[in-house]
Formats: sequence, structure tokens, C-alpha cells
Amino acid sequence: MNSQLLIAAGAVMLYLCLYYMTGTIAIRLAPTSDFSFARTIFLGFFVYHFLFTVLALPMKALLLPLSTLSIAWACVLAAITVLFILLERGRWIPKWKRFRCLFEGRQRYITLAFAALILLQLVVFNLNDETYAIWDQSYYLGDTATSLYTNTISQYNPYTGRILDYLNSEYLLETFQNHSAVMSQLLHLHPMVETLTVTASVVIILYQMIMYEIGRFLFHGSRAKGVLMTAFLFLLNFFSYNLFTAAEFLIIRPSEGKTVLAVLIIPALLYCFLKTIGNYEKRTWWWYSFFVILGSFGLNMSSIFMIPFEITAFYLPLAARKKSLSVFVRYLILLIPCAVMAALYLLTKERVLIYTGK
Repeated sequence: MNSQLLIAAGAVMLYLCLYYMTGTIAIRLAPTSDFSFARTIFLGFFVYHFLFTVLALPMKALLLPLSTLSIAWACVLAAITVLFILLERGRWIPKWKRFRCLFEGRQRYITLAFAALILLQLVVFNLNDETYAIWDQSYYLGDTATSLYTNTISQYNPYTGRILDYLNSEYLLETFQNHSAVMSQLLHLHPMVETLTVTASVVIILYQMIMYEIGRFLFHGSRAKGVLMTAFLFLLNFFSYNLFTAAEFLIIRPSEGKTVLAVLIIPALLYCFLKTIGNYEKRTWWWYSFFVILGSFGLNMSSIFMIPFEITAFYLPLAARKKSLSVFVRYLILLIPCAVMAALYLLTKERVLIYTGK
């Protein structure tokens, strides 16, 4: 068990490094003048999972072994690493100086306070034995475990362990748990450790990063006030339990797809919108919104229906307020991935059944 915990800690750091590399490559399409490590990491998270979904879905539909997907994904991760090194080889010194500045002078205390706040929340979660949504938790963990131990991709009933007649259409397009199975196989992690410790910890860390960036925006770039806002949100979530905060999902069930939607996808789109308001003609933040939307569907299928409501509430009033046709056109472009995935979902749910060959 001790070795599993050490691997788990290493896996969390590995994920963050992979997200940073993926985000660094992606934002070259739409660079910004104000570089942020936190923003690069959480944007990389969505691009990373979009790439995994593109790779995993065909293999899932073709009923290929999990080991085939694992080997293919390992090759993709190696390619991302090589590409990152090649593209960033001339930028190591400037980025190191930026990183070092976070630990100098007054900034040092802000950085350490933020790190301590994240560590505290990780400890609180990992020492919490409360289970709220037994059926949901059983599905995500069970699907990961059965896929890993049968070397298949979501072909078994996670509750009974019996092979399915056909793939579950409700979760066919969702690949979040398939990623956990792949990484469990690659890192030789127990599926419970990967799902309930590694993935959950990563979600908590990313939530803090997104909220920190929103706080920095609201307080005009102040890192200290951004950290204070995340501290206030921690207290709010820890001492509240209702449907109007992220507490239920974040504190009790952070490893589930619904939690990713509630605490990562929706806030990330809010952050991109806030940044868009300042310069709505610039394409940068539209690109970032597009990255988030593309990566969201494999994480949780409810994104198909939730995202259109959210971006409509954001961008239609903005288009009307600014009397801008370009804002309206870009809003429609953001809706395209949602429409495509909704069509695929309805097609697989109502018309197409993928039989396992039982």
C-alpha cells in the first residue's frame, strides 16, 4: 500500500506536468501577454482529455483491448513530450525566471499560502470516508476496474461484473473512466487508488487554480486577493452543504464526471467569458473557450446540454450590448461541437447499438 501511495503522489505530479505541456503547446495557437502557470495547466487539462477522447472513442466502438488503447496513448504522451521540448527549447530560461519570481520576496509567502491551502484540502478529502452517491461512485470505479482486469473498454457491467450485450449508450461517448483504466494499466496503480485518490486530487487542485485565476481577474491581477478568495471558497464549501455551492461534489465526490462539470468546466467557461469581455474582438479567449468545450464531452456527457445554456447566457447579452455581429457568429461557432455531440448521443442512444459479441 505504501508503494501505491508513492506512485499515486507521483501520478498527481505527472498529470500536472502533462497538462502543462499540453497547455503550453495549445496556447501557441492563441498566445497572451500575461502568462500564467495555473491557467496553462487547467487549459491543458481540457486539451489533453480532448485528445484522449479522439483516440479512445474509435477503439471503444471497435471493441479493441484496453492494452491497445494504453499503448497508443503512451505513444501520444511521448509525442506531446517531444513536441513540447522542441517548441520550448529556447524559452527555458525566461520561464524559469518567471517561476523563480513566485518564490522571491513577498510573492514567496503568497505562493506558499496557496500551496498550503491546496495541501490542506487534499488532506481533508483523502481523510474523509464519507460516501454520498454510492451508485455513481460504484459506476466510475467499477467501470475502471472491470476494464482493467478484463482488458476491455467498458464492455462489462460495473455493478455485476457480467459482460454487456451491447455498450451502455448513456456512457458510450464519455471516456473519463476509460482514461483512469488506461493510466492504472500504464502506471500499475490499483483502480481505486487511481480513481479515488489520484483523479480526485487532481480535480481539487485544478478547481483551486481556476478559482485563483478568477480571483486574480476580479481583483485586478492581485495574487494575494486571488488566494484569499480561494481560501474563502474553501471555508464556504467546507461549512455548507446545499445545491447552490460546489461542496457536495468537491468535498465528497471529486473523482466523478458530474463533479468535473460542476467545478471545472462551468467555472472555466466563466473565466474565459470574463476575459473575453475586456477585448471581445480578440480571438484568444474565444480559442480558449473552444478548447474547454472540446475537452468537456469526454469528461461528462451532461456537458452537451449544460454548456449551451451557459454560453447563451454569456454571449447573447454581450452581442446585444456591444451590437457586434462577430460576437454572435463566434457564439454560434462555440455551439457547433455541442450540436455535433448531441447528434451523436441521440444516434447512439436511439438508433445504433454496439454489440459486444457476447
